[in-house]
Amino acid sequence: MAEKSLLTRSIESGLNKRGFRFVIGSDEAGRGCIAGPVVVASCTFLSSATILSIHGVDDSKNLSEGERNRIYYEIVSNPEISWTVAQGSNLDIEETNILKATMEGFRESIETLVEQNDLPFNETYSIVDGKTTPKLGIPVPCRPYVKGDSKVYTVALASIIAKVTRDHIMSDAHEEFPEYGFSKHKGYPTRDHIQAIHANGPCPLHRMSFKPLKGRR
Repeated sequence: MAEKSLLTRSIESGLNKRGFRFVIGSDEAGRGCIAGPVVVASCTFLSSATILSIHGVDDSKNLSEGERNRIYYEIVSNPEISWTVAQGSNLDIEETNILKATMEGFRESIETLVEQNDLPFNETYSIVDGKTTPKLGIPVPCRPYVKGDSKVYTVALASIIAKVTRDHIMSDAHEEFPEYGFSKHKGYPTRDHIQAIHANGPCPLHRMSFKPLKGRR
């Protein structure tokens, strides 16, 4: 007997019935951090007829690190799922702001996914987690979905891809800047992270316009 996911593809199925064969889900990771990039992922099933049940799919924040990693590798190794990742560096965030950097990541990841799979615009629909949608340069419908990462299957998959990808980036950053403990807190403003900034000052990965870094040198 196949194990069931915590989520179903009911939202995607409803859109499939309306003629949208390809439903793209998108989510970000790292928006609330004070160091490192914001990472955006998008994914879609390459066939609406695909029957897939990955055990335990949920919003990445509700999963343990081990569960996220297991699901991540099931996603990226499955030829029936296509996915893309985009990121805005801390410098991109400083140059614009976190919202604009995130929206640019959504735009890039969605458009790249459509282009690399040659998805027909009139049969493709995109759903972005949150309250805001990016301005796409292609005629594909895009709607926001509050708490989409816990309600829409493809958005939940994207949330896991984004989170695991970003965790790997911050673990690599730990090798270069071990004094900040990036492998533990991944750039979030934890007490240990703030204490490390007080002790060592900021590093090139910190977002200098974010509290508690604003005004520091």
